[in-house]
Amino acid sequence: MDHAPNAEGQPIKYGLGARHVQVFTCFVCITVCFLSTGHMGVTIVAMTIVEDGNDTADPNISTKIEVAETLSSFESVNVNLTSIDNATHSMGIYTTYDWPKSVQEIVLGAYFFGTAFMTFPSGLICQRWGGKVLLQYGLLVCGLTSFITPWCIPWGSYMMLSFLRFCQGMSQAGLYPAINTLLSNWVPVNERNSLSSFVYAGSSIGSILGFQVAGILADSVLQWPSTFWVIGLACFVAFILMTIFGSATPKDCKYITEDEKMYILRQAAENVETKAKVPWKQVLTSVPVWAAMITHVGNSVTFLFFFTQVPTYVYGVLNFNVMDSGLITSITYIGSGISALVFGNLSDFLTNRKYVTIKAARIIFNSIACLVPAACLISVAYTTNTFFAVICFVTFSTANCANFTGWMVNYMDLSPNYCGALNAIGNTITAILTVVLPIIISNVVKDVTNQYQWRVVMLILAGFTCISHIIFILFMSTEIQPWNKGDD
Repeated sequence: MDHAPNAEGQPIKYGLGARHVQVFTCFVCITVCFLSTGHMGVTIVAMTIVEDGNDTADPNISTKIEVAETLSSFESVNVNLTSIDNATHSMGIYTTYDWPKSVQEIVLGAYFFGTAFMTFPSGLICQRWGGKVLLQYGLLVCGLTSFITPWCIPWGSYMMLSFLRFCQGMSQAGLYPAINTLLSNWVPVNERNSLSSFVYAGSSIGSILGFQVAGILADSVLQWPSTFWVIGLACFVAFILMTIFGSATPKDCKYITEDEKMYILRQAAENVETKAKVPWKQVLTSVPVWAAMITHVGNSVTFLFFFTQVPTYVYGVLNFNVMDSGLITSITYIGSGISALVFGNLSDFLTNRKYVTIKAARIIFNSIACLVPAACLISVAYTTNTFFAVICFVTFSTANCANFTGWMVNYMDLSPNYCGALNAIGNTITAILTVVLPIIISNVVKDVTNQYQWRVVMLILAGFTCISHIIFILFMSTEIQPWNKGDD
């Protein structure tokens, strides 16, 4: 079968095949990973609800988790952790705990510390053994730690739960490097945006399921422990799927046809191989790489701030708890999933039909991912209208998914062989800022009801995002870099 470009210069497409099985398997993996990440904010509420009786927690202590303050308590824990009353309000593993808000936030933040700790090493592991192995063991560890959680908490209280969440954070630190590595090996250039965006859309679907599943299971007969069991089983299922159907490269796949294998290899801009040694000197001195990483960090930090700190701003200044509205939360993530698919397919359509170059497409969609969220951030900083703030939430999440066809896929453009390592570097910087950002904000925003203090932070972050995007426009490239062949 001839897979050369046709007379109009457009690559001939190959139908459904093994690469779509790989893409679907990656989609399931990323969905399950975000399911295990997102459920905890709801589950911990069920774990700390005291329904009746004399064992009642201090009424001045709120057990309502606000996503906006997940990490900020690491700087301001004002309780004596050794004197926390872990009262049992039920029997056995179906215990509810008198954990104050500061302790709940430590539990929630432990996951992010695990991610920050393991992100860069996971990139090296991915580079050495490929994306499949990293996903396999990450899902297995996450599944085991989740499944045993209800039995372990009575032994070690919140410290044990924090440790298990830390382990889960480490197990999933290599998610995006592994996914990027697999996609660079399997997805032809002319299908890169649409298939990659489909996989990345799993993050939105997993987040929606995390909220909904946790709420439903917490109200079931098996109560909150069932959430950990179901998610543990989901991780095991994803692990089995990746083990059976996943392959690091088309050459390793046992069920791919020879025609499809040749189609993928011929459509690849360059023969992709897993190389253990990263040419760090060339990578760290590459201007296009830094352009992608800077906008990676700028876009990610703004996203982090908007969905972890802005709800506190809306609650403190506008007296509206965005995270209490399940409808708004669901619309936000549904909009993200749909827009990811639309942007990905639109990008492939424009580039395959030669309406725009690949470089122009990257700039266009990265502009949507950076400039629209920056505008939303500025708008929220000045508004006093709750409805308008909600519109900004939905618009922000919808536009932000354009980054899947912007800076995120640009790593594959620059280096199919080392895109996992490149992604890991950007994620490491972002993970560090994830821990540091709430501390910085707390030194500026002394009063959560003061709109001017919030405005200063929002304008700075909006400016940072815009500047990072300008750097991307000026210095980005879609050409495979010379060092992609390896450090010879």
